[in-house]
Amino acid sequence: MSEISTLTIKIPLVLKEQIREAALAAEHSLSVEVCARLEHSFAVTKDKKEKKEAKATESEVDNQHLSENIEPALTQKELKKLRLLLNKSQSKKK
Repeated sequence: MSEISTLTIKIPLVLKEQIREAALAAEHSLSVEVCARLEHSFAVTKDKKEKKEAKATESEVDNQHLSENIEPALTQKELKKLRLLLNKSQSKKK
């Protein structure tokens, strides 16, 4: 069992009422509600930090440098030349 410590803090009355309502809804004490919310906030912060650290860089993922080279689309002039070449090659086959 972990050690228990008393902590006295000053919070706005509105916030205290929100905590009290949440504790009543969950059917537990103010202390349990505050502890659960604090633990959750630290867990979320830890998860965000771990996710940030877990992001791999491109060089780590593509260590063989096999990334896809994206070629720009053919221009109208290039398409026209290609069609002419295809037509010539089909004409020779006939």
